[in-house]
Amino acid sequence: MTRNDTLRQTNAFAMLDGLLFGIYWCFGFLCAVKGVGGGGLSTLSMMVIISAPFLGCYFARRFENQVRQDEPVGYGKAYLYSALLYLYASIILALAAYAYFRWFDGGDFVSSYLALQSAPEMQQAMQQSGMRDFINNAVAQSGFNSLEEMLRSIGPTDIAASLFNVNIFLGLLLSLPTALIGKTRNSDINQDNASIKP
Repeated sequence: MTRNDTLRQTNAFAMLDGLLFGIYWCFGFLCAVKGVGGGGLSTLSMMVIISAPFLGCYFARRFENQVRQDEPVGYGKAYLYSALLYLYASIILALAAYAYFRWFDGGDFVSSYLALQSAPEMQQAMQQSGMRDFINNAVAQSGFNSLEEMLRSIGPTDIAASLFNVNIFLGLLLSLPTALIGKTRNSDINQDNASIKP
């Protein structure tokens, strides 16, 4: 296989798997946004966050199984696949976040977050931890009169760009261990050789 063929093959698999991975992330994102006050949806969003690296490893392992016959998957190819997988998933999530906050949210997220902040038990916890002073200082330093004004000034593009940047950075880091799991091992080749023998 030529280098260009390898790159095309890796990109094609990463694009398809990244679409599926991104849809999974979108489910977690919607659970997080709708579950701001706690409860079942926030628990689901945490489960998606925790399981995402394991699902990434699953996709990398599946990619290795599918292309091993063409050529063994070294660490570099596994890392490229993993990084592209996270890239495409990040693009899907950023687009979904933009669409959600641009056309569907209507300020519900900020309202839910502010309602959570104003709950008596949350006020007490923030006072004891010093978070209330920290937030008030951050709001004052950024030139806004209130936390609500500051939160409502954040647009869909800002949210989507922030999500994209954070996920790309984390994806590049998570690709390091994911590639270790996704590369071809000697045991994989021995297993293939054993299955070929009559």
